[in-house]
Amino acid sequence: MYRVLLVFLLPALVHAKPNILFMMVDDLGWNDVGYHGSEIKTPNIDALAERGVELDRYYAFPVCSPTRVALMTGRSPIRQGVDFAIGPHGGMPLDEHLLPQTLRAAGYQTFITGKWHLGLEHAASHPNNRGFDHAHGHLGGGLDYFTHIWEGGLDWHRNGKVIREEGYTTELITDEAVSLIKSRDKSRPMFLYVAFNAPHVPLQATEKYLGRYPDIGDPYRKLFAAMVSAVDDGVGRILAAIEAEGIADDTLVVWVSDNGAIPGVGDNSPLRAGKGTTFEGGIRVPGMIFQPGVLEGGKFTQMVTAQDWFQTLTTAAGVTPKNTKPFDGVDMWAALTDGQEVDRRDTVIGMYGNYTIFRDGWKLVEHTSRMGNTTTIHLFRLLDDPNEENDLIDENPDLAKELLAAIRAIPRPPSVSQVRPGEGFRSRREATRGGRGGRDLSSGWKEETRQPWVEVAIRD
Repeated sequence: MYRVLLVFLLPALVHAKPNILFMMVDDLGWNDVGYHGSEIKTPNIDALAERGVELDRYYAFPVCSPTRVALMTGRSPIRQGVDFAIGPHGGMPLDEHLLPQTLRAAGYQTFITGKWHLGLEHAASHPNNRGFDHAHGHLGGGLDYFTHIWEGGLDWHRNGKVIREEGYTTELITDEAVSLIKSRDKSRPMFLYVAFNAPHVPLQATEKYLGRYPDIGDPYRKLFAAMVSAVDDGVGRILAAIEAEGIADDTLVVWVSDNGAIPGVGDNSPLRAGKGTTFEGGIRVPGMIFQPGVLEGGKFTQMVTAQDWFQTLTTAAGVTPKNTKPFDGVDMWAALTDGQEVDRRDTVIGMYGNYTIFRDGWKLVEHTSRMGNTTTIHLFRLLDDPNEENDLIDENPDLAKELLAAIRAIPRPPSVSQVRPGEGFRSRREATRGGRGGRDLSSGWKEETRQPWVEVAIRD
């Protein structure tokens, strides 16, 4: 009798912890998805938003690396010295404990395919050494979609070994995700992190996707739209693989952008400004979460941030975090599932020269210009003014001073990013006019002038 009972209970025991599929896209603006009214066609993403819970006030950090640090650690990148995009040198501190490490300790198999951008100079910083059983994709911030070269070096690997894999990166990332879903150990839950590098520059697309937008005359916008469509097809294929494997009901799905779009290429409207700033267009981005029978339908209007995922996902999985440093994020699981109100007095988001603090409906913005030579302070009553059109700083100088002091109170160790405004990404206008270091946004890297990045990584 007991043996028969065990047979019936085994499937339930195997699936006690949900699979977690976390998909992140790169530099996608608020109005770059169909369900927000974009001219870009995103039927698979739209369907996921309709079936799942739309995160109406989801906040990332202003650029790539800080957001990824927040996701992986549940802690502010500001206090970790990751204050801009990580370049060829530097990386996330090695004494930080990461989400995949906690999940792996709890029995999860942990996979990443796509963009890492948390350190490539030292092999100790690579994903296989930070909690991932399987890692595929690229380590740096951006690469040519066809040659997979970044700044002269091939940046494409599988489990720390250089691979020369022909194809368009979005499709290769999707292929790997589908393969991992099919070949996984079916007796264990899976954490699959799919980090699309699209639609980050360089703007490159295949004819298959360009052909979907004959009516977009602007060549940059057309390229961008085509790249987003490729991602949307990838999302559809990955979700179809989950369905085909019969694990859709046991899988928690998250889909988000890592920051706002570059203005003039992506579309952050009606929000103000874009990537690199802490105005709404730089940090309020599309996002959603879905699990059949658990999180379905509707729009969630409380704030959710990239720092919240570690605690939220481990609670969903019934797993105790193994980190020893305090979280900066908030566990949002009860709020998402039961509608509980979360009390967040202060939430600080930002990077080098650009910070913001949210408190009781107020938002203070510290904005440093692209070249880093001017800084201005702004104050908004955000829920009444979501597009940040009415600056109230002159009427509330004492509050502004208090909020700025709260931002300054966060410890800021020396930078590990080693990239600064004026050295990294540029606005469309700067890139196309050939300014200092500027180049056409659609140009990638064709020549391989140095050894592959994985091969030259320092192995301590």
